[in-house]
This record gives sequence, structure tokens and C-alpha cells, in this order.
Amino acid sequence: MPKRKIERKFASLGEKDCWHPYSLQMLQPSKFTMVVGKILRGRYLLISQHISQGYQQRQ
Repeated sequence: MPKRKIERKFASLGEKDCWHPYSLQMLQPSKFTMVVGKILRGRYLLISQHISQGYQQRQ
């Protein structure tokens, strides 16, 4: 394929602010503590994969 005449421009990647627990497992210890600290302060969001299965109140 020939090259495009005009290069496509994309937005730059921003700071990751939503974290999945599995991605936290792969971080180095220093990065892990930094991210968890920001999650606890409310700057980052932890994505929960909790699935409710027909929540019923017990009496």
C-alpha cells in the first residue's frame, strides 16, 4: 500500500486513572504502592468486577 499523503494525528495518551485489579498485580512494588495510594485518596478509580446475581435481602 502506498503511504498516505497526510499523516493521521491522534490525541496523546493521558494518565491512566481507572485501574483493574489484574493490572495492579503486574506492577512493580514501587509503582503499585504509588497507584494504591492514589486510589485510596480518590484520585484514581478501581474498577470492580463484582457481578450481582439477583440480590435478595435475607430476613
